[in-house]
Amino acid sequence: MPKQIIVVDDDKEVREIITFALTRTGFEVHAASNDRQLEDLLAVQMPDLIILDVMMPGMDGYSLFEHLRSRLETRHVPVIIMTAHAEDIYQRISLDLGAAQHITKPFHPLEVVEKVKKLLQVSS
Repeated sequence: MPKQIIVVDDDKEVREIITFALTRTGFEVHAASNDRQLEDLLAVQMPDLIILDVMMPGMDGYSLFEHLRSRLETRHVPVIIMTAHAEDIYQRISLDLGAAQHITKPFHPLEVVEKVKKLLQVSS
């Protein structure tokens, strides 16, 4: 059974790029544009990994990450946090909060694939 990944980003193009890259690598990917859609997906199946954007309308990514960590059923799910903020402080915030990885936009899709494979210990 392929590893399950949820991509949460309000930018449709980013969701599509990541979904395409990860699906071509053998992962099963579901996408959400906000916290409500993420909750709907989580109600159906718990993923092996969540990729989470920081800047989104409604609940921002850092708040959503803390919410995921506060819930028993999602606190163990690794999260990669993405942001367009290139300043080092944002990577530090992501890692200090407990994110498994941090990705700065723009990114190369293969960078995302490699980080996901490493986190989920999936061989090439």
